[in-house]
Amino acid sequence: MSLPQAGIFTEGRTHFYYVEYQLHPEAATQDVRQALRSALAVKGEKASETVVAFGNKAWDRLNPTWHPEGFQAFSALAGVDGASVPSTQRDVLFWIQSGRRDVTMQVVLAIHSFMHAVGTLQLDLAGFQYLDSRDLIGFIDGTANPKEDKAREAALIPEGKPGAGGAFVLSQQWVHNLPAFHALSQSEQERVVGRTKPDSIEFEGEAMPPTAHVSRTDYQENGKALKIFRRSAPYGTVKEHGLYFLAFSCELRRFQVLLERMFGASGDGVSDKLIRYSKPVTSSYWFAPSREALIQVCSLDTEE
Repeated sequence: MSLPQAGIFTEGRTHFYYVEYQLHPEAATQDVRQALRSALAVKGEKASETVVAFGNKAWDRLNPTWHPEGFQAFSALAGVDGASVPSTQRDVLFWIQSGRRDVTMQVVLAIHSFMHAVGTLQLDLAGFQYLDSRDLIGFIDGTANPKEDKAREAALIPEGKPGAGGAFVLSQQWVHNLPAFHALSQSEQERVVGRTKPDSIEFEGEAMPPTAHVSRTDYQENGKALKIFRRSAPYGTVKEHGLYFLAFSCELRRFQVLLERMFGASGDGVSDKLIRYSKPVTSSYWFAPSREALIQVCSLDTEE
């Protein structure tokens, strides 16, 4: 049985760091593998976890022998009323998490010392736990996340399929318009999200607006819930702030279905009201291989 990268399911960490690289086309594949091996060997002074994931071109470059089913680059999505989702597909994602900001910085600086020779840093973002795991809009994030075995079922490619034990990943940097959102009354904010603000109780029946975020993302297909496992975190400064959305899934198409429902591109003409107050500025699909596959792809001694 293939084991997932441990950090996907690590809970309780309060500081996060995200770096995305575009690999240099001229970098030798063996140099990329060596940089990856060195980066993954980095350990912080205190407990930390690092998850690494690859864009489709980088994965095929490093591992031309097999490809997860349906794996592809992120494609831009046009929604209703001018809303859209950009594609900023990159090659390698590192997600570092720990209980201290200085430790995440220590780890990410060490990782970059190896990766900068083979790739260009395209995203450099620090995240954090906000209050009791809330988004900056004030609502608890990830309330409906599946738990324990259900989380693994939602996040991991099942045994018997290419990439078993690994996960498809969607990352997006969302920029919030907090003044506009906070100008709404609490009841209006709750109708945008689909849950109560203080205690995160989901609306039911006719109380749930069809345009609520929960309504658009809690979706069943042929009687089966299209669950994903969210690991997002807030980021930012006074000038710019938002959410780094990070989610894992057993199949890539679940992300596509949910994004189409959010942006009004699913055929019913309904969109998610939350996108009036936050917009994505980056979007990439990734594959986070199992531990065994990661070791193998970083250790291959043959060129493409």
